[in-house]
Amino acid sequence: MIWETPALLFTLWLAPLTGAVVLYAHRKRAATARRFADPEMVERLMPSFRTSRPWIKAIVLAAALCCLIAAAARPRFGVFFEEVSTRGVDLFVLLDVSRSMLAEDVSPNRLERAKQDIQDLLERLRGDRVGLIVFAGAPIVQVPLTTDQGFFRIVLAEVDPDSAPRGGSLIGDAIRKALAAMQERRDRDQVIVLITDGEDHESFPAEAARDAAQRGVRIVAVGLGDQGEGARIPQTGEDGNRIFLQHEGREVWSKMDERLLKEIALITQGAYIPAQTRAYDLGRIYDDHLADLNRGEVLAEKRKRYREQFQLLVGLGLLLLLVEMLISSLPAASGAVEGSLP
Repeated sequence: MIWETPALLFTLWLAPLTGAVVLYAHRKRAATARRFADPEMVERLMPSFRTSRPWIKAIVLAAALCCLIAAAARPRFGVFFEEVSTRGVDLFVLLDVSRSMLAEDVSPNRLERAKQDIQDLLERLRGDRVGLIVFAGAPIVQVPLTTDQGFFRIVLAEVDPDSAPRGGSLIGDAIRKALAAMQERRDRDQVIVLITDGEDHESFPAEAARDAAQRGVRIVAVGLGDQGEGARIPQTGEDGNRIFLQHEGREVWSKMDERLLKEIALITQGAYIPAQTRAYDLGRIYDDHLADLNRGEVLAEKRKRYREQFQLLVGLGLLLLLVEMLISSLPAASGAVEGSLP
C-alpha cells in the first residue's frame, strides 16, 4: 500500500481527541443537570454515565474520523499495469565550443551563457527526445537522442572548449553530423537548435542547411556575441597569467556573424534569434517556435500503477457516522419505546 498524501496521517490524533471531547461534554451536561433537577429526573432525562452507550458513541465517532482522515491521505493498493505512450519531437542542440566562445562580451562568457540557457530549454521539453553535439574543429555527439534529461544535464555541465577537437568552427559539419545522427522520420518533426557566434571556417554551412531542408529539418539559429566591435578571447599563458589570443602578433577580436545564421534559418524555414550580448530565454524560444511542432510517439511502455482505494474508507466513515447518530444515548424506559438523543 502507498499513500498519495501521507502527511495527512499525522492528523489521526484528532480522532481520539474528538472522542475524549464528546465524553467530557457528556459528563459536563450530566453534572449541570444534577444541579437543577432531582437525581431521579436526571436519570430519566439523561443517560447515566455508568452505561456504556456514551463510550460506544465516542468510539464510533473516533473510528469514523479515522476512516475519513485516512481516505483524505488517498491510499492506493492493488497493482495494475497501464500502457503509457510519450509523444514528442527529435531535437538536437548544436553547441559551439570553439575558443571564440570564451569571449566575455556575454557574461560570464559565451559558452557558459549558452550552457545556462540550454538548461532553461530543457525545462520546457516534455516527452521530446533531445541530443547534444559539440563542435569546433570537428563535431562530437556527446548525447544521442534521449528522453533522459538527467543524463543530458550531467554531460552538459562537463562541456568545455576541450570537448571537441580544436582547429576552427565548422558549423556545416555539425549540421551534417546531426542529420546523420537522426533517423529520418515522417511521424514527427525534427529540429536543430544551433548556438554559436556564427564564425565558420569553410565548412559550407549553407549547403548543409539545404540538406536539412530537403529532409524537413528546421534549424533555429541562436547568435551569441557582439557583431560590432567584437571581443577578445582570453586564455592562460605559459606563466599562468591571463592573456588574450593573438595571431601574427596582434590580438584576435571575435565578432558574431549574423549574416550566416540568418541564411541558415531562412533556408530551413526555421528561425534566427539575435541574442547577441543581451539576455535571452531559450524557454521562450521553445514556446514561440517549437511548441506547435508535430509530435510522434517516442516511447510506449507499460507502467505499474496502484488503484485508488479511498472510496472504501469514505464509505466506511460515512456509515460509522450514521451508526453514531442512530445509537441511542437514553436508557430504555419500561413499557416505552426508547428515544434517540444525538
